[in-house]
Amino acid sequence: MAEEHSEYPRISLPVPQMRSHYDVVVIGSGYGGAIAASRMSRAGKRVALLEKGKERWPGEFPTKLRDCLKEVQYSSPKIHTGNKTGLYQFYNGSNQDAVVACGLGGTSLINANVALEADDRVWQMSVWPNEIRNDQESLKRGYERAREMLQPVSYPSNFPELPKLKTLEEQARLLGDKYHKNFSRPPITVTFENRVNAAGVRQQASTLTGNDCTGINDGSKNSTLMNYIPDAWNHGCEIFCECSVQRIKKCDKTNRYIIFYEWLDDNRTKFKEESRFCPYFVIADVVFLGAGTLGSNEILLRSRSYGLKVGDRLGKGFSGNGDILGFGYNMDNFVNGVGSGDRVASGLDAPVGPCITGIIDMRRDAENVLKGYVIEEGAIPLAVGKAFQIFLKSGSTLVGSKPKNLTYSQSFNRRWRQIRSAIGGFYTGAISHTQTYLIMSHDDNTGQLELVNDRLNMEYKGVGTSDTVMELNKVLEDATTLVNGTYIPSPLWSKFLGRGMVTVHPIGGCGMGKDGNSGVVNHKGQVFIGEGNDVHEGLYVCDGAVIPTALGVNPFFTISAFSERICEYAAKDRGWTIDYDLVNKPIDFNHPLKSYEQNERDLIKRQRKCHELDGGICFTEVMKGYFSTEILSTDYATAELQARSANSTMQFLLTVIAYSAETIVDMDDHSALITGTVSCRALSPDPLLVTRGKFRLFIPDTDKVDSNRMMYNLNLCATDGTKYRFKGHKLVENGKLRDAWEQSTNLYVTQMTTFKATGPTFVSRIRAMFTFNDFFATTVLRHVFSRFLPLEYPSRTFPIAKPFYHQSRPKKDVWEINAEDGVKSTMVRYQGGRKGPLLLIHGAAMTHEMWSTNLIKNSFLDYLLGHGYDVFLVDHRLSPKNSASKEQHTLDGIRLDLAAAVSKVREATGVEKIGVIAHCVGSISTFMGLLDGKIEGVGCLIGSQVAMHPILSFWNSVKLHLQILPLWRHILRQTTFDVRTSPDTNLLNKVVNQLLRFYPVPRNQTCRSALCHRASLCYGTLYQHENLNQQVHDHQHEFFGNVNLTTMQHLNNMGQKKMILDYQGQNVYITKENISNRLNFPICLIHGELNSVFDLTATKKSYDMLRTTNGIDNYTYYEIDKYGHLDCWWGTNAITDVFPKALRHLEETQHLWGYHAGQPKKGFHPSNDTSSDD
Repeated sequence: MAEEHSEYPRISLPVPQMRSHYDVVVIGSGYGGAIAASRMSRAGKRVALLEKGKERWPGEFPTKLRDCLKEVQYSSPKIHTGNKTGLYQFYNGSNQDAVVACGLGGTSLINANVALEADDRVWQMSVWPNEIRNDQESLKRGYERAREMLQPVSYPSNFPELPKLKTLEEQARLLGDKYHKNFSRPPITVTFENRVNAAGVRQQASTLTGNDCTGINDGSKNSTLMNYIPDAWNHGCEIFCECSVQRIKKCDKTNRYIIFYEWLDDNRTKFKEESRFCPYFVIADVVFLGAGTLGSNEILLRSRSYGLKVGDRLGKGFSGNGDILGFGYNMDNFVNGVGSGDRVASGLDAPVGPCITGIIDMRRDAENVLKGYVIEEGAIPLAVGKAFQIFLKSGSTLVGSKPKNLTYSQSFNRRWRQIRSAIGGFYTGAISHTQTYLIMSHDDNTGQLELVNDRLNMEYKGVGTSDTVMELNKVLEDATTLVNGTYIPSPLWSKFLGRGMVTVHPIGGCGMGKDGNSGVVNHKGQVFIGEGNDVHEGLYVCDGAVIPTALGVNPFFTISAFSERICEYAAKDRGWTIDYDLVNKPIDFNHPLKSYEQNERDLIKRQRKCHELDGGICFTEVMKGYFSTEILSTDYATAELQARSANSTMQFLLTVIAYSAETIVDMDDHSALITGTVSCRALSPDPLLVTRGKFRLFIPDTDKVDSNRMMYNLNLCATDGTKYRFKGHKLVENGKLRDAWEQSTNLYVTQMTTFKATGPTFVSRIRAMFTFNDFFATTVLRHVFSRFLPLEYPSRTFPIAKPFYHQSRPKKDVWEINAEDGVKSTMVRYQGGRKGPLLLIHGAAMTHEMWSTNLIKNSFLDYLLGHGYDVFLVDHRLSPKNSASKEQHTLDGIRLDLAAAVSKVREATGVEKIGVIAHCVGSISTFMGLLDGKIEGVGCLIGSQVAMHPILSFWNSVKLHLQILPLWRHILRQTTFDVRTSPDTNLLNKVVNQLLRFYPVPRNQTCRSALCHRASLCYGTLYQHENLNQQVHDHQHEFFGNVNLTTMQHLNNMGQKKMILDYQGQNVYITKENISNRLNFPICLIHGELNSVFDLTATKKSYDMLRTTNGIDNYTYYEIDKYGHLDCWWGTNAITDVFPKALRHLEETQHLWGYHAGQPKKGFHPSNDTSSDD
């Protein structure tokens, strides 16, 4: 670690000196937080700034690898390692990783300094609120104010020539005129002269060491630590470091905000559990959340879990800003791209320079703003130079793209440079001829941030497999090979590592929107309370999290402009006046311009018998846990965390009594009595008496497939007469033995149990013990070894006692329609109102009852009828109800059925354009018909699980490569495959049924249903069992049937090419012209996160293609968390998790099609959704 730089004294205060209340609390000290602290302090408000990291100044940043490693912290959903105040924080997500800084100054301490404004066309994108799109002047003011404080300038022409800058210009020239004309030296936040800056802080001229990404020690980097933060301190802001904010709570009584934080003092963090669950807090009238994109999202996500009202868009719309990293190794040109320490390394011909000094700006040349990008050169810090050398050597061998057609002399020179590097180190030879590239572009902003195990999970499926990433890596490859170098992509961007991406510019997750349905904050940065227009008046987000789209350029300057704008509006709304005049003298770090008297606050330190029964059983258990009065949902894990933070303990001393072991085993509800006492200070200072308690052992859970519950139902009575009801349960599902045991013994409490049998004789006690243990073990083991239990087959008689959910529906009309090739289909209509009309299209080997089944409480058909839609449902040629399903058909033929159905709906209703909702094969066929023009008159489309790119899931891809279909079709001479079966089927199917016990399914998705197994073989696991009720799982044969193998072969052909094709394997559908001319209308794609039929990238790829071809306005994408394929429409909770998303798309576009075409747009809010589960 470098020695402390004596010029800069400490400006942060010890945490114990924090007051209990401030006018404004700012969380975070990057660009957003630092600007908010400065501007609110200049408005005369008493401000506290809370920073998670430590205060360190130039001279204190590490310069050696071992010191850097001590400052690394690694975060993932499973683990956090390293010091929580470590300077370099690496987030490991799913397909997307991120690197940010933790310290006073945030990521500005280690960024690459480029201060460019966003492309003007970005502001015209529909993702922005109208107040942003129509008010460019406020953004310009923000940019100018940020420019005044950050003082960016281009690398001076009178400074030494930088080889890496010269090389980038040469590469631009070789790439062609369109690249060369866009080469320039961008403005960077680096000081090139000894001076006093705009905040009054003394800075030195850059020594051009190139160590920006580990921290510059010469004082030339214009991080917020050198301007906005000392300016805030100079105007009275109180700064506190090592404060990790956990969550924010709104106090309804005082209308203030409570900020809970963990003090990361070394002594306190030794007590990890106590420190985490006993946080400090500070109260504020106004809060500015500027903890960085990842930090702000994490805080708000946790706050929402604890009860803060925030909309469902939180965490969604995350972007890596299209960041791409690459390296041009061993080029002809001398680059000198490895940092040189505090001074220019001896023996080097030229300095390294700041991290980025040159740019090829391709944004203006892009016809579509989403195609714009910038290429910048970079520098590798000295501390990681040796590791960089090792990576380049191995990377060039494993994944490098080498130049071709080299002369003998060129090949010899390349080899000689490698030898020189091996001998002389990274300042010589091949390493000194290596260029580092950084690209900022546009991704599709569909990443998602969420809390898993109370840790931030960053998920961005398919981000590294987009066409844009492939194309831009090819540009970098060309730029490298043109100078005879080897192109090495980012180490994460490899097939072996899943095409992952790493970003240093995470943005989004709290995006701006017109309301809570489209964003998390309004144009002023205020957090929406729900999905309407109401906001938390005093809660702002002011960092990169508010940006709802990738910018295609380094984002910090735009983040700064937005933060300035947010502060301007916050002050204006409250009648505050911000003093924007710059200080006219250097800061006196011993005497700020404004200060408040400090008062150290006091820290508050926080602290049987059984009746003798005849052949019965009883057990007494002590359960110790935590009790929440705040979390009223079924989120038990969050409730436990909240109760722990309040030290709200709860203890049970209960005795469970069954007068007869046979009773608890044989009775339908498996019930027993509970008596005892409960201690809970949150409810009563005295113990609570359990009255009329009931214990129910392993009762079937009809809302979940193959699951049982152990229920505790307690009536509690306090000494003052207050009565409470306590209900708890343990859920046991199919799975491994360890899972089943944990499920049967977990009540979110710690348990200590005594168990004994009762009875007058030894024999009666043994019998009771055996009866109970046999029942308990049998139930648990049935869930563990479900694969080996007898298979379950569909009933061959009508299930008289089967539960149905009858809904009142309009009269059903039925039509027979004829396709162009003469195949007949049936279509039914339910006229629920004057919205629509809508055509619902089922998938392969299913009937239209997939939409209308009465086996679930709320079918999608009834949901639409309840909202006034005129609904048509077709049984095309693959429906088991259609006699044509017994013949062989291609998907080309199915599109003809759908064309006829659409035409019939238009004829029957008289509308020009209708809405269509299509699932699986129905969706593929619909896109085929639309693309080749067979289907006309569709004005709105919802595609479920797949669209134009049938990219198969892992196990379906395995089956494809194992040639299962040709085996079944040509070797076993089968023409169809029926998922329905019976114990009396033929020998071939009996063998298949038994083998399918061992078909690989996702965790906890095993069951005994032979139909379910066969469907998994044919299509992949069709649903997450926990999302289905028992009825629909047991009676799927009512709308499932056989599928012809010609259809499956056609699907396989598409799966191999990962795109829709005709049966001859030709791409007659997906052309840019077809997409531009025939799919330029509102389309919504829905995909279950856990889909085991089609990979998530199937719809993502189609979504990206639609957006890049036609722009973003018409297209919507929903990834349904914790849902699979069919459960998106059959799930018990689909009415709240899925249906409203489909309805939103219909309602928001109904002015463009159907009965309401041409009428004013009305919009949609979930509050309009009047459907009920009752």
